[in-house]
Amino acid sequence: MTGAALRLAIVGVGWAGTRQTESVGELGDGTLQVVCLVDPDVDHLTDRSKVLGVERICSDLPEILADPDIDAVSICSPHRFHCEQAVAAAEAGKHILVEKPMSMDVDEATRMIDAASKAHVCLYVAESATYQPVASFLRDVVRQGRWIGELTAASVSAGFRAPAYGYPDRRAWLAQPEHGGTGTWALHGIHTIAQMRYVLGEVAVVYAHQHRAASFERDDVEATVSATLTLDSGLMVQLLQTAETKIPPMLAGYVLHGDRGSLHAGPAGCRIFTDEDHGTLVDIPAARHSEHALELEAFAATVAGVEGPTTGLSERRSLAVVEAGYESMRTGLPVDLEQRFGVL
Repeated sequence: MTGAALRLAIVGVGWAGTRQTESVGELGDGTLQVVCLVDPDVDHLTDRSKVLGVERICSDLPEILADPDIDAVSICSPHRFHCEQAVAAAEAGKHILVEKPMSMDVDEATRMIDAASKAHVCLYVAESATYQPVASFLRDVVRQGRWIGELTAASVSAGFRAPAYGYPDRRAWLAQPEHGGTGTWALHGIHTIAQMRYVLGEVAVVYAHQHRAASFERDDVEATVSATLTLDSGLMVQLLQTAETKIPPMLAGYVLHGDRGSLHAGPAGCRIFTDEDHGTLVDIPAARHSEHALELEAFAATVAGVEGPTTGLSERRSLAVVEAGYESMRTGLPVDLEQRFGVL
């Protein structure tokens, strides 16, 4: 890499690629520069170029990978293309930022990790949930034992109600399994799992069940997943991910129980319950930037040698929890991650 800024090509200029380009502008610190937009849809690409103010556009990824003036690529294409594109980028000597989920399964993620390692380039995952203010706040609470003491139990609830479960226009593929899309466990649960791991620790065993209400209109994807996750620490976490229930803010998020108290943290804020505090509202400090800008900042720092939290190795573990969850739903049995995937 030459110059002060990491010169970045955005691969796939849909919602995620647009958001990433805007987030580089939000950072405004000169560590990253979007120098090219890449997308096979030339008409859409031309429009995005004008809106985002990025002059150079290209519909051919190999051309960009061969360009020595590109230091890194951000892969924002449909999930089924992530592995192939990331491996090609690594072989071309480019650092790689890839949108979550990093790949379709753990085997693909391992291919990507191995390719990046062999080429001595960075593989980093744009997992925005890890950079939300609640994540760093609760991580500190748990590690310091603040208010609630040592954890004894935990639950995490996330979701929304969408009986038809789908996305419009260019994003329609997200919910179409035939095009690499998925149900809510993979598409949204990957966020919940990644953040939960960052806050509470690594998962050892996954035991998951799915549910569909009569009002849910699709039978080819899961509507609600209830999972019991056993962490390496021995803590049991109950996780709910749903696309058929609108969870009110006062019930969404984390409930953490400890030997000295409990707390609830979610969209409605954080409330502490101890012998002395009966629902005291505690502020969750705001972040310096949006979660999307912070993940880009962490990518640039990792390339520079200061490793951030959502490396390829880290987020392969999130993907393993998702894959194990689907296996558990199919078999009705718990899945031990190390027995299933080896050391991750």
